[in-house]
Amino acid sequence: MRATVLILCLLSVAALDADFSDDAWKEKPIQKVIRLMTEMQNQLDKEAKADEDMYDKLGCWCDTNEKEKTQANAINSQRITDLGASIEELTAKSASLKTDLEALAKQVAESTNSLDESTQLRAKESGEFQAFEVDHIQNMEGLKGALMKLGKVHGDALDQQSLMQVKQILRKHMTAHRKMFSRANKLALIQEPDTESEVEALLQQSGEQSAPQSGAIFGILKQMKESMETNLKSSQDEEAQAKDTFASMKSSKTEEINAANELIASKKAELAATDEKNAASKEDLEDTTATVAADTKFLAELKDKCDTATADYNARSKVRNEEILAVAEAMEILNGDDAKDLMRFTQVSSVRRLSQSRDRAAKLVSQLAKNMHQPKMAALAMSMRLDAFTKVKENIDLMIVELKQTQKDEVEKKDFCGKELHQNEMQTTEKTNTKADLTQAIADLETSKTTLADEIKQLKAEIANAQTEMKRASEIRLAQNTEFQMTVMDQKATQEILAKALDRLKAFYAKGSLLQVKSVRQPGYKKNAGSSSVMTMIQHIIDESKEEQKDTLAAENAAGAAYQTYVDDNNASVEAMSKSVINKSEELAKVDENKAIAEGNLRATDADLLSLLKTYQTLHEDCDFLVKYFDVRQQKRAEEIEALQQAKAIFSGAK
Repeated sequence: MRATVLILCLLSVAALDADFSDDAWKEKPIQKVIRLMTEMQNQLDKEAKADEDMYDKLGCWCDTNEKEKTQANAINSQRITDLGASIEELTAKSASLKTDLEALAKQVAESTNSLDESTQLRAKESGEFQAFEVDHIQNMEGLKGALMKLGKVHGDALDQQSLMQVKQILRKHMTAHRKMFSRANKLALIQEPDTESEVEALLQQSGEQSAPQSGAIFGILKQMKESMETNLKSSQDEEAQAKDTFASMKSSKTEEINAANELIASKKAELAATDEKNAASKEDLEDTTATVAADTKFLAELKDKCDTATADYNARSKVRNEEILAVAEAMEILNGDDAKDLMRFTQVSSVRRLSQSRDRAAKLVSQLAKNMHQPKMAALAMSMRLDAFTKVKENIDLMIVELKQTQKDEVEKKDFCGKELHQNEMQTTEKTNTKADLTQAIADLETSKTTLADEIKQLKAEIANAQTEMKRASEIRLAQNTEFQMTVMDQKATQEILAKALDRLKAFYAKGSLLQVKSVRQPGYKKNAGSSSVMTMIQHIIDESKEEQKDTLAAENAAGAAYQTYVDDNNASVEAMSKSVINKSEELAKVDENKAIAEGNLRATDADLLSLLKTYQTLHEDCDFLVKYFDVRQQKRAEEIEALQQAKAIFSGAK
């Protein structure tokens, strides 16, 4: 509206000084008004173009930021969900590892305490055995000396010097080994209960008393020596067996403790990695949540800012378009035939025809500018009425060249857009497939990792169980061997005692028969009629005892062989499982490495996809309008070129 008022004011001023001659027309202020309005029209076009460019840039910035932040919010929201699930999983895993570590630490402590107690007990038993062995050897040497003295006078009376030596030996061992005398007395099946009394009586005799017979004492001492030798041999065998059993138990317990310590170290490392990853996930969750909040706030502010900018631009464009239209219409008034008639403008016929051609061309271009809403063509129509012929033609030619170049540029840009969009689509498809493959690979590696971890855990449990079973088998074998030793000792003692009893009975009854023959005329003692059956029964018992001893020995050998076979098989199985644990642990480490590489590749692929998405959005923002309206724009521009060519022809005088 302000442009219309300005035009009317200028027309009023021009009318006051109007001169109707041709020379005066050329000098009238109306031309100054037209030039001023032309400059105004150019300025309006320039402002409109600058405002449009600024709005396009702002719109591009708004769209780009909105899409980027919306996409980033979607990705980060999903990441928050994934991180929450990961944190829960890692927290549960950490708690489970801590529980396992507490159980393993308790197990190691118990095993260590048990091993220490067993070691102390073994040391105590070994010390007791050594003291027992030294004492028995010394006692046996003493008894051996006594027996040598008694053996020289066996059956006869000892002289005073020998008797004193025997008394010294007996007195030395009588107090410490009083029980041995009683046991020797019982083993010899001596019916008289005064064996120990005889020894004491011997020790109490004075030098003047007669030397006693040494036969009874010799038998007792000999039986004591044999019993001590048997006891020493049995104790030595038991000590050797106890050493072997303890060594086996210690090795098994040590391996068990070492395996548990290795597992503790492994779980500690796993716990540290889990806690570190959990802390990183929590920190990442906090950062991602803050990022989502910031992006959400930015989107809200962006929408308000962009909506306000759009409303302002639309309002400015509306007013500016009205102003441009008013200026164009005023220019039409100033350059129309009516204005020329009012000014009584006359020209020669040739000039009039040329002016008419110019008006026809200007009207054609002006009408085209109205139809196509092209301010530049409206300016051209105005210049066709004002500028010189040559300059007008040059402007028309220049505009035609520009339009043709624009046509060509749009074709090239359309081809470029199609090529780039196709290439972007192919790359996006490739990266999407790669992401799917990497995601599946990571899932497969995670499954393999879980499977390997479970298998390693199962193998270690089986190894621990096998070691426990081996320990239990060793304890059972030790108990069986101990029982075997006791059984053999009992059988040997039974056989020895019964053999001595049988020999004693045989000697008695054989001697009794001889006496009976010599004193057949005299009435007296007769041997027991059942003595032969008793001796036969004793012999039968001895034979059964030997057979049982033989069977026990065979069973012991079979049990020992079976135990050794079991130990060998169990050790081989434990060794195989241990190797399998090592191999699977190496495989698990390789799986972790491959998973880390795949996760790195996946992050790189996600970054590539995000970059391709940004490129895709940029291409669509730049190309969608061109591609959508390409045919229409090409057709309209061709029509514009054709109209300009017609205007040029008309302007040049064509009908």
